[in-house]
Amino acid sequence: MSTGLRRIGRYELSKRLSSGKTSELWMAFDPQSHSYVTIKVFYTSVQADSDSMLQFRQSVERVASLQHPNIVRIHDVFVFPSSDPDSPTTSMVCMVMDYVQGQTLADHLHHARSMGKIRPEADLVQLFTSISLAIDYAHQQGIVHGNLKPSNILLRRDADTAGHIGEPVLTDFDYVRLLRNTGSTTSPFYLSPEQIRGHPATERSDTYSLGVVLYELCTGVLPFRGTRPIAIMMQHLNAPPTPPEVMNPTISSALTGVILRSLTKEPGLRFPSASLMTVALARALNTPIPEALSQPTSAPEIGHEVNYGGALQPVSPADVPPFVEPTPTRTNGVSARTHPAANGAGTALPLATGRQRRRKRSRGMWYLIALLVLVTASLGTIGTLLLLPQNKAGAPDQLVGHAFFLSSGQFNADSPQGINDELQLTLSNIPDSPAGKSYYAWLLADQNVSESLPLSLGPLRVDHGNIRLLYPGDQRHTNLLGVFSRFLITVDDAHQPTNNPLIDTSTWRYYAVIPVIPSPDDKLHFSMLDHLRHLLVDSPELAIRGLHGGLAFWFVRNAATVSALANSARDDWRSKDTATMHNQVIRILDYLDGESFAQTDLPPGTPFLADAHTAQVALLGPAPQNPDAPGYAYSNEVPPGYVYLISEHMAGAIQSPQTTSDQRQLAVQINTGIDGVKRLIEQVQQETKRLLSMSQAQLLQPSTQALLNDLATQAQGA
Repeated sequence: MSTGLRRIGRYELSKRLSSGKTSELWMAFDPQSHSYVTIKVFYTSVQADSDSMLQFRQSVERVASLQHPNIVRIHDVFVFPSSDPDSPTTSMVCMVMDYVQGQTLADHLHHARSMGKIRPEADLVQLFTSISLAIDYAHQQGIVHGNLKPSNILLRRDADTAGHIGEPVLTDFDYVRLLRNTGSTTSPFYLSPEQIRGHPATERSDTYSLGVVLYELCTGVLPFRGTRPIAIMMQHLNAPPTPPEVMNPTISSALTGVILRSLTKEPGLRFPSASLMTVALARALNTPIPEALSQPTSAPEIGHEVNYGGALQPVSPADVPPFVEPTPTRTNGVSARTHPAANGAGTALPLATGRQRRRKRSRGMWYLIALLVLVTASLGTIGTLLLLPQNKAGAPDQLVGHAFFLSSGQFNADSPQGINDELQLTLSNIPDSPAGKSYYAWLLADQNVSESLPLSLGPLRVDHGNIRLLYPGDQRHTNLLGVFSRFLITVDDAHQPTNNPLIDTSTWRYYAVIPVIPSPDDKLHFSMLDHLRHLLVDSPELAIRGLHGGLAFWFVRNAATVSALANSARDDWRSKDTATMHNQVIRILDYLDGESFAQTDLPPGTPFLADAHTAQVALLGPAPQNPDAPGYAYSNEVPPGYVYLISEHMAGAIQSPQTTSDQRQLAVQINTGIDGVKRLIEQVQQETKRLLSMSQAQLLQPSTQALLNDLATQAQGA
């Protein structure tokens, strides 16, 4: 597509910089100022004399009035009606702006990803200082950007920026949306939840988009990923982002807290301004706060760090348990063992070297979200898969490696997708496949499910005795644990392998299964696999209430909401907003007690302010007088709280006949951790009740600030 013009107004077109389906970017020369400018050309179906075009002109004029060194200056706007009545393009809009020499932040991110580089701390603070000052300046003039993303952040390069990323300059405010052709959509990766719902962008929307940019700069990936725009939008609306430290282990817990507060779904819980966000960023990175930024008292506090890595240790193969605990990462463990074939012959395959990764975790709101990953890893360890070689050389019970279910984090509030949707395999001391043959990996459904076909994970390549595989899952991010409970490695023709390994078991070399034998003590006859699925895929207690994703997912999601509400109440005290503070306290109790029990702690007639759908089950709630077996649906009864239900399913899982002392010990450790969380949540409940009984004057007392600080700390520590 080309403008077909050599000149637009007084501006002489010099060079086309880029072009797309509906726009072009040109460098042009302004003979009046003797300088170069940029002209962005939009081809649109919006009529030149329409109300929409008038609204566009007015929006551009408002942005053109901004005078800030980090906002691109708009000089002129030209609108040319199409001379072709049959053309889908009815107008050509040309915007003349300053020429900024340098790449965009999107270009920089692409290059940094390819080089494996993360920005130095001082560079990151410098970048965000300039951006936040520009955003806050626009907000002070009553203008919201509404379209913040790396491609709309230019990086000016000159002598003063030598050796640095460049000076950021904001462009393409939300006025571009007004020219969008019917049926076209904008990229959803940086949109705030409220924009996705169709609401106008606000100052807090810009903070959210800036949080997405910060996440991407620190991890190299987006917080919400996918190939379908609607799926990405649903993640923005309903799913917590993957904890940044999972994507980049070098990220500190303090930095994680800043990122995740910026990405809070509720606008009121985000940073009040971009500058406050950058102040928190500088503190998290232990770098001096730039003089250009004020240091308001409402900047968030960064919690202490605690090490959670020591609880999970590998088990010696000498113990010969049917499960071996994996490395404590964000995964569900799968351990690999050998087993003699029917003829009794086999080769001894030594234990694969396990790596233990310790990560520091903060007592911040992000930890409650990240807890899902930890719980998934810990609980999945109980359901470790066993790889059993079927060759002639297998020595009994010899470990050959590990496999893990991974969680991509592309969650959906209405399904268990994004949890256990990937698989990683690591094997050691594996013999090369015979000539003309290859190893192949498969996931198999439960043994009693005949209608589900095996899932091929593809061929496996042996590299000096090692096999490494990362299966990224399907486009729907299906929860693999919800469908498959067996794992298989076959050896087959390298060029024409079978498409169903169940037909010929002679090709089987390594086999694995999560125990499916019900415990005789389980009243509802659930197996270890059943209880793991109740915790991590779908539970009878939640499914009947329209909540999908497992008990662990909803426990963490609601606990994260409580922590965010506690932080918000503390910020409301600083702004002396007692009405909002009071409502946040009510919401906290709503989530702690659940819809059915909230009135026991609230004055009569108090409305239920929490989300009635997500708060159907209490975080705490009273323990039942006559407890039912784990997995009982409570269809016409009020269910117990998440803390009780998770503990009961943990107990049910370790009742499996195949459970070893190691699994039982691990379960005790997990239940001890849950008991600690319960005590913290109970403290939150007591402090929230105290706040609820206070008058407006009492809420504004300095002693109340101390109580709110303690409340936020307890909620974060949970």
